[in-house]
Amino acid sequence: MSKPDSSSTMVSVVIPVYNKAETIGPVLEAVYNSSYRNFEVIVVNDCSTDNCMEVLQGFTGKYPHRLVALKENMGVSKARNTGAQKAKGEIILFIDADCIIMPDTMARCVERLGQGGSCVGGAYTKDAWDKDFFSNFQSLYINYVETKNEHPDYIATHCMAIRKDLFQQFGGFVENSFIGHQASVEDVEFSHRLVGAGHQLLRPADIQVRHMFGFNSAKSIRNAIKKSKYWTMYSLKNRDVMQDSGAASHELKANVATQVLNLVLVMLALAFRFWWLLLPIPFFYGVNVAVSFRLFRLIKRERGWWFLVRSLGYYQFVYPFAVAYGSFVGTLKYVWEVKILHRYA
Repeated sequence: MSKPDSSSTMVSVVIPVYNKAETIGPVLEAVYNSSYRNFEVIVVNDCSTDNCMEVLQGFTGKYPHRLVALKENMGVSKARNTGAQKAKGEIILFIDADCIIMPDTMARCVERLGQGGSCVGGAYTKDAWDKDFFSNFQSLYINYVETKNEHPDYIATHCMAIRKDLFQQFGGFVENSFIGHQASVEDVEFSHRLVGAGHQLLRPADIQVRHMFGFNSAKSIRNAIKKSKYWTMYSLKNRDVMQDSGAASHELKANVATQVLNLVLVMLALAFRFWWLLLPIPFFYGVNVAVSFRLFRLIKRERGWWFLVRSLGYYQFVYPFAVAYGSFVGTLKYVWEVKILHRYA
């Protein structure tokens, strides 16, 4: 395969949209503020139920784009694959309809692909687009886990650049599965196929996008439950539950395991008055803090002591139980739907 020339290569920016009328404007604005100029924009509306179509049509003159409208809600895999099929560029840059690329994001992706990369991605910035605590905590956490390894096991589609011929060669994203419709792990599955075939993924720390979360406490918890549910289903299917994989990091898994174990010990001690069961709790909590120490140090450095105190409270005493609940539901769903009913074969 020929390497793209960064001076002349056309990039097709593919953006799937579902009920993102409030965020798509800033996303398109960021694309058109890019320092890289040889690109087209393809927006695939996945049968949104808000006024997304009207908003997009209003941007036709200001931010020219090709608008593809699916007749029914088919999920992110179908939307991304449809956009890729319409792409005229040699390189496809997948981004989300709530992710703001930096002015140099596109240029850096093209440059790294030109240096021989198979698939290049970007991490979240340390600060979210939103100003609230929950959004900024999530952005800091994702930035931390996504910048630990320059050659990860998957590239997220909030910023995934790949040559069109390679994407087509691997058949695009899985559509006929929970992976590509109900869940947002289609990028993980696709990346694993690339890695399995010998391709190396690249996610440099200097390629970043800023996410628009719009979180409050309830939305953050619901997101944790949903993500952990479908990630657990995919991990069970892929037999890599214990792998350190992006947001499903060793830090998070240690956090969930130790905090759930501590809760069980407290409940047993209270129920049976076996107070000696409380003795291991400080040890398990210490393990938790030790494993996530680099994350906490990053939070302190970027946001200060008060943000760190709030993060410790949320990350260690709320978030792990939302993740544990989602994982439990995902395990039941996997056993019932995949193993017993043989869906998604």
